[in-house]
Amino acid sequence: MGQHEVSEGWIGKVKQSKDKESTNYFMWLTIDGQKQRRATGTDDPDKAAEMLAEWRAQAKVGFRKDARLRYEEIRDDYLSSGGKIQESVRRDLDVYFKNIRIGAIGDKLNAFREWRENLDRVVEYKQETLTKEIALRKMKAMKDRRKPLSAIEIAKIENDAAEWVEKGVQTTTDKRLVYLRAMFYHAFEKTKKINLGDIPYFPIRGKAADNVRQGKFSEADFSNILAELPKNLHPLVKFLHLTGMRSGQAQAITWDRIDDDNVLRMPGFLTKNGQPYSLALTNRKGEPYEATAFLVNMKTRPHGELVFDMTNLREEWRLACHKLKLGMFDSKTRSYRGAQLHDFRRTAASNMNAKGIQEGKAMTVTGHKTNSMYKRYGIEELDSQRDALDAVTV
Repeated sequence: MGQHEVSEGWIGKVKQSKDKESTNYFMWLTIDGQKQRRATGTDDPDKAAEMLAEWRAQAKVGFRKDARLRYEEIRDDYLSSGGKIQESVRRDLDVYFKNIRIGAIGDKLNAFREWRENLDRVVEYKQETLTKEIALRKMKAMKDRRKPLSAIEIAKIENDAAEWVEKGVQTTTDKRLVYLRAMFYHAFEKTKKINLGDIPYFPIRGKAADNVRQGKFSEADFSNILAELPKNLHPLVKFLHLTGMRSGQAQAITWDRIDDDNVLRMPGFLTKNGQPYSLALTNRKGEPYEATAFLVNMKTRPHGELVFDMTNLREEWRLACHKLKLGMFDSKTRSYRGAQLHDFRRTAASNMNAKGIQEGKAMTVTGHKTNSMYKRYGIEELDSQRDALDAVTV
């Protein structure tokens, strides 16, 4: 193993935003002319300096503790511990990092991003999505206008849509890097097969590449949607509009999940974050809200039977949104782009914020992931929900 040219290096904290820096230290070395960065995982400058000295000594002789440890081993360890990886994510990671030593992965992360974002299927997706997004944005811009869009307005729509689509692709690449990083930390914290210093810096763009949808419904939109949808779908839509619950979670509610005290109890295996979720369906007086009356007043509650009738939900939703110019649906190709049931999640949160409901109380209703989601809801939290729901139903 030959000697390598290594700088003295340094430790420091990195900027996470304009006014905030990281809690823990990072360390930098220049090895054979290439500047490298590693996390230390500590806020103690003395410990960070010791880790830097150890890294420098190892780098000089080219030492790698994990020389024979391969990607597949830390992946399988992660999966066997209960970790889950989306199939499309795993496919990309498995193809690119097949049989690669752990110590070599850090040098390939930026190349992985470039490779993944230039795959034929990704490029094709980008173009298809961009075409639909531009058409949707033009349609929305024209919704309440009596004159055509100007060339400047069209150019802005096209540029904004292109940026939105590009950021979306960057975000999906970030997702793959997040899973890979989780494998590394599992190998360090659980299996002890690597040291903290063996975890490379992951080029995750984070909020800079955030492409979260921002759609929400006005009260007029909500009324119009109800007018266009068949009556069998009204209970579900009203419930989502009030509570902001994830649509998939709401569609999985069965009658046995509603207690005699009219509290909805969702077990962890039916929630996105794996934590139990409870929701008060009545106010402090025991009276149901207009959107929960259907659930509270049902006399018979067959065990295991779904609460909401979702017959033709997908088709009817798309047709309604297309007619209201909230989305675009091609009945021949069956392709759709536009408003989603998930947009009620942001709508409910916005409605509660507009009423001055404290964020903590609102989140007990919508089920957004916070520290409070890691414990079961008690009486005090159910009353907080009632305060929030009372405010938006007055």
